[in-house]
Amino acid sequence: ALGTMAWEAAVGGGAVPVADTVGGVDTILITAETLPIGSLAAQVGCATAGAIATFIGTTRNTFEGKRVLRLEYEAYEPMAKKEMLAICAEMRTRWPLRHIAMAHRTGVVPVGESSVEIAVSSAHRREGLEAVHYAIDELKARVPIWKREVYEGDERAWKQNKEWQHPEASRQDATDTSR
Repeated sequence: ALGTMAWEAAVGGGAVPVADTVGGVDTILITAETLPIGSLAAQVGCATAGAIATFIGTTRNTFEGKRVLRLEYEAYEPMAKKEMLAICAEMRTRWPLRHIAMAHRTGVVPVGESSVEIAVSSAHRREGLEAVHYAIDELKARVPIWKREVYEGDERAWKQNKEWQHPEASRQDATDTSR
């Protein structure tokens, strides 16, 4: 397995490894550097894992018929890291996982490059796949990272994640008995 120091060098440093109480490691990274596609899989591999599940989100070249030139990301980094670690902790309460790694780009992400990567190792595939699905949905819903698409002709649009719901709306839904 690629050690934390080697992985930090591969992705430009800044990874935050946090050992948990069961011997697994949660590693998060927010970086303006290129994320080599698939680099997190090596970070989470270990002899006790029979599965490594990953999600890699890349910049596509079109959206709703418009040519996308690039994505631009901004993050409130201290809160983003805190939320990413909270998601890791929640994953561990739901599934027996070995290692978790999450990385998200900031700044300009050209077409074809990775914006977000999540990798999880586990004894069996089902828990790893379920955990990765949960992680990307929660990351998009809760982590303060914002995406702007830049289209051909210099048109730009900030994108709201479909998973995100304003906390006030959640409270209103919970207290609305008229439905």
